[in-house]
Amino acid sequence: MLLAEPSSNSQQQRERTVELMFEKYKAPALFLVKNVLTSFASGRATSLVVDGLRVHVAYEKLLIRKHKLILLGGEFLTDCLMKSLESKGIMEGDKH
Repeated sequence: MLLAEPSSNSQQQRERTVELMFEKYKAPALFLVKNVLTSFASGRATSLVVDGLRVHVAYEKLLIRKHKLILLGGEFLTDCLMKSLESKGIMEGDKH
């Protein structure tokens, strides 16, 4: 069985997944891979993979673990956008 897992999975989560696959579902074999399968499926061995709020580097079908970028979102991103628009005179204060 081939399973794609989120790159944020902890070792404990991986172990639990393996335990479930072998013990509950009786999988004869198992391979866990980080969420880079989409780039490989499109024929790209090197890519940037966006997984939720994380961006990962895949180079020649290998996930480069030390090169990970965590994106910011939500209210922080909205505040940054509003400040940028206000500084350009596009939006005024708290009138959004």
